[in-house]
Amino acid sequence: MRGSSVCAGGNPFVAAAYAELVEVFMKIILDVMGADRPAKELIQGAVLAKSEYQTDIVLVGNERIIREALTALEVSADMFEIVHSDDVITMEDSPMSVFQTHKDSSMAKTLKLVADGEGDAAVSAGNTGAYFTGATLIVRRIHGIRRAALGTILPFANPVMMLDCGANVTVTPEYLAQFACLGSVYMEKACGIARPRVGLVNNGAEEHKGTPLYVEAYHLLKEMEGIHFVGNVEGKDFPYGKCDVLVCDGFTGNIILKTSEGLCRFLMEKVQEMFRSGMISMLSGALVHGKAKEMKRFFDAREYGGAPFLGLAKPVIKAHGSSDADAIKNAIRQAITYAETGVIEEIERQAANFKVPAAGAGRE
Repeated sequence: MRGSSVCAGGNPFVAAAYAELVEVFMKIILDVMGADRPAKELIQGAVLAKSEYQTDIVLVGNERIIREALTALEVSADMFEIVHSDDVITMEDSPMSVFQTHKDSSMAKTLKLVADGEGDAAVSAGNTGAYFTGATLIVRRIHGIRRAALGTILPFANPVMMLDCGANVTVTPEYLAQFACLGSVYMEKACGIARPRVGLVNNGAEEHKGTPLYVEAYHLLKEMEGIHFVGNVEGKDFPYGKCDVLVCDGFTGNIILKTSEGLCRFLMEKVQEMFRSGMISMLSGALVHGKAKEMKRFFDAREYGGAPFLGLAKPVIKAHGSSDADAIKNAIRQAITYAETGVIEEIERQAANFKVPAAGAGRE
């Protein structure tokens, strides 16, 4: 089997896998402000995670709001460490705001706590651009890594790590080649895939296809040692196990990710409408209710929790801006996994080997 259930999101085997992963003591720093949903929703997710994973969680944000939310949830504030911040980065703020105008925001404090060793991993559902910029400048990249990347697991037949998913809109062929190395380490350490296959997103399988950026990236990947490059992968082939790591720029990756999420929701809604269209359909739907529910969980982005920033010196997880309590719980689960499985230590060990061939090397 290619890939463990650790990367399987809503896969029914995931609970058993995580039961083995959460035995090590962890402290997770959670930014509860600046998301699309109220802080209470994120705090409820922390309560669920605390109960299920038996981990310490630090809540960072406005202390009054946090305590009021815990009271409303009938949870003792003594269960959590609270770090106060009355400054919030909104979704409209610029990426540099975390380092300039909002240095004392909940997001900035979350990153500083992890950078200073006060926690094992950071989680935020706030502004992606600000979070990525802050993580790069505060937590900092692993030595030898040119650019960190946002990776996410796509819910296909076999788990596929796609990176970048939105952090790096503008890239170079060298960045894409290093993304392949980062994704390979993650899939091997966190998902148990030996020698992960790396594919390059493109509009055709032939090596001459695509923009000059992707043509050059293809040749760099083809010449690199230490990765298992399988060539270009077209959009229609993503779900069918053509690769384990899917490399692209952040602009392309973000469109693929959001299109996939929207298409999955659309298809599930159509399936539900079909089973409600008449008495026979309703009876048929009742017979397959369990399978339909399992399928819905498999495609539900909330089951996957969050996406790691790969290439940073500490584990940093980005949760979806609209995350509900379950999604935050799963993002914390993802943070625990990222910290426990030694991905960062392995990247640090291999960083010196992430050498990108000189442009044009080995070609006329």
